[in-house]
Amino acid sequence: MGALELASAKPSLALLILGAVCAAGLTFALSLVVVRLCRRWGLLGRAEAGRAAPPSVPRLGGLAIFASFLVVSALFVRPANPYELHVYAGFLVAAVLIIGVTAIDDVRGLSPWLRLAVQTLAALIAMFPLAHGTLIEVIHNPLASSGQGQIFLPLWIAIPFTWFWIVGMMNTINWVDGADGLAGGVVAITALVMAAISWMLGQHTAAFLCAALAGATLGFLPLNWHPARLFMGDCGAMFLGLALAMLANVGGAKLAMMMLLLGIPILDMGRVIMYRLRRGRSPLRHDSSHLHQRLAKLGLSQRQIALLYYSLTAAFGLVTIIAANLQRHASGWSLRTRLLPQIEIAATELPTLLGLALVVGVSIVIWRVVAYRRRRRGLPPGASSAGKMPTPPRLSPSASGARRRP
Repeated sequence: MGALELASAKPSLALLILGAVCAAGLTFALSLVVVRLCRRWGLLGRAEAGRAAPPSVPRLGGLAIFASFLVVSALFVRPANPYELHVYAGFLVAAVLIIGVTAIDDVRGLSPWLRLAVQTLAALIAMFPLAHGTLIEVIHNPLASSGQGQIFLPLWIAIPFTWFWIVGMMNTINWVDGADGLAGGVVAITALVMAAISWMLGQHTAAFLCAALAGATLGFLPLNWHPARLFMGDCGAMFLGLALAMLANVGGAKLAMMMLLLGIPILDMGRVIMYRLRRGRSPLRHDSSHLHQRLAKLGLSQRQIALLYYSLTAAFGLVTIIAANLQRHASGWSLRTRLLPQIEIAATELPTLLGLALVVGVSIVIWRVVAYRRRRRGLPPGASSAGKMPTPPRLSPSASGARRRP
């Protein structure tokens, strides 16, 4: 994939940590301001047809996260050439568009198709900011020999593929935002791992941006931890998804690494889409089929669900760092493993492939355990949007991803 290495003047590790700390402190201060202004202006939760009325908790925390990231990155990041500046500017313009429209959605509500159109426009802006942007034109095939490992995508494939990656990541974070502190903690851990990998690979500016994103998200968590005083809303979830998609493309954590880091949410999103399609439902229609919602129905509290996701994300993050480090040291190995005559796996690809297999295996085990416990309790396989299976009081339906989104 066409990776952009943001490699301006090398920042020190101390500067990297300072940027993350500044972002965390600024987000926390701005979050307090957002809570106060939202309460003063009445920008709180709203009731929706067929759903329980949400509590009076502001849902515009994403504004604080974005503002903090914008200020810190603008102060510290210096693109090395016009191309990097175009990519960075395109990302910021796309982020402003997403933040502005979805903030309106958080307060007043917009149709799912309008949100999808705005996501598409933001993705196009990110791909074509005044010049060639973060367009995924080359992907790596780990199941091919070194001479055939690069797959070059023509423009008519690269554009929809990049759109799918960016829009898919935005919706992945939005859909996992279903319990207090859940999405924020998962994104913070993911961004920290991305920062570590980018730094290890010498992509220091990308590492700084990832660290700033992690810090900005961590500063939001104290107000979002259960019981939440502030939700990030769709504006925050969409911005974080956009940022992860862009930084994965320009930094050291590529598509395979992101699949490893966010394997549970990504696979759960795919499972939910298939679940709804098999039952003749629209993938955009709300139901209670997400993993965190099913865990809540089994009696887990919001804090337990968040800590479970944190543990899995951190464990897969450690596997990702180990895989990236092994790839560096295995680059000179001549050993190749032939599983089939048509498949040749280089030693450098084995750590990532084994990590991905681990993610899939753990996901399957979790789903099987949840399904088994549901059968033991006599619970139906799913609940419709009409609410046949009421959500337990521990998991508030107003949590920004669960109140009406899938």
